[in-house]
Amino acid sequence: MTRRTGRYTKEETANLIKMFNDGYSTYKICRNLNRSQKSIRNNLIRLGLINGVITPVKTKTEKENKKFLLIDFFYHFFLVTFLTMIFVVEPRLNILEIIIFSIFYH
Repeated sequence: MTRRTGRYTKEETANLIKMFNDGYSTYKICRNLNRSQKSIRNNLIRLGLINGVITPVKTKTEKENKKFLLIDFFYHFFLVTFLTMIFVVEPRLNILEIIIFSIFYH
């Protein structure tokens, strides 16, 4: 059975407060409400029943991932193009050639 996601309903919030005040552990509360322990803990912090820091998880959207992939592609494309042009115009700047020359000819 998959866990519930999204906002807590008023009924879930009331059950959460009641179970917490009755001394239930977060594990038992999460089993009863079908929520993750992290969700239960964060909601208890929001309600002011326990102290702590809310731990949000930010995930990148598919659109953000595609944007960064596109930027990454163009960055590497222009870098390789630029280096190739330099090596064609001035072969003495080719670092690979310099290393091979120094190993085998000296």
